[in-house]
Amino acid sequence: MRTLAWIALRVYPFALLLLAWSLLSKYGILGNQFVMPSPGRVWETFKALVHDGTLGAETATTLQRVLIAYAMAIVAGIVIGTLIGRLRYVRLALRPIASFLFPTPKVALYPAMFIIFGLGSASKIAFGFSEALFPILLAAAAGTSQIEPRLLWSAAALGTPARAALVKVVIPAALPAILTGARIGLVGAIIGVYMGEMIAGGDGLGHVMADAYRTLHTAAMYASIITISLIGFALDRVFLLARGWLLAWSAEEEAQAA
Repeated sequence: MRTLAWIALRVYPFALLLLAWSLLSKYGILGNQFVMPSPGRVWETFKALVHDGTLGAETATTLQRVLIAYAMAIVAGIVIGTLIGRLRYVRLALRPIASFLFPTPKVALYPAMFIIFGLGSASKIAFGFSEALFPILLAAAAGTSQIEPRLLWSAAALGTPARAALVKVVIPAALPAILTGARIGLVGAIIGVYMGEMIAGGDGLGHVMADAYRTLHTAAMYASIITISLIGFALDRVFLLARGWLLAWSAEEEAQAA
């Protein structure tokens, strides 16, 4: 019974969404079949895109860009955020820049990125990186700045050099905060890459979406939306599994598991 309840709790939101979609399409609440195609019609289009290889190739392209952008944001965000959190002169130099750029709508920077990186993959990866970086960076800065001094005193007493303590003490202690920012950053990487593909075109799921919109093929448009949503959901599930493994020692993680 517990297993069935666990499955039901995770399936019912999708079933509810599918039911609402079917009713909206059937009764034309938001418009006719052109505006809101039925789930069956979108499913047939989805299968056609899979069969001709379009969806598989474009999904692989988008996923590759997302993972590259996210990996770059993880490394840069943790390194820069840790330096801001732990070193006063770095904080004085970089915190004002981060505070200025963080609330800036990154989409406003896209034209400049196109000029700098061109219309290929580099610009789309840069979009994903820019959207993912700041949540990770600020979370790392906040987490590493709030380390209990006794942890560092204990490490120093055991002969751990100050630089080694950053890796062995500071980052592990700040990991819950860093991973919270990293989860938000993952969503940012997906949004940035997808929007870049929509704007620049060429390839990727965002290009499928934009091309379907321009040609009024709304069923293909919804197929692209569903595919990128499934990618986001799957990556988030993988992230949570990794988070649970990394924070197995954390009281917060034990409470969530219970």
